[in-house]
Amino acid sequence: MKRIFPILLVLVAGVVGVGFYRGWFTVSSDRDVVTEKVDVHLSVDKAKIKEDVEEAEEKVKEEIDHIRGK
Repeated sequence: MKRIFPILLVLVAGVVGVGFYRGWFTVSSDRDVVTEKVDVHLSVDKAKIKEDVEEAEEKVKEEIDHIRGK
């Protein structure tokens, strides 16, 4: 268990990093001057994630076909 947790943590950090880089996640904030509150919003673009997954699947299929010689 001691070895799995750091690996899992690195994988999650990698997915989050790639997600922000690819535009899957965005963070925005609103500030209320009167009450001095700041609202932070995290948005997830499911359509962009789906599009990128489909694109990756297509590239993997092309590489497999290329390796097999088709």
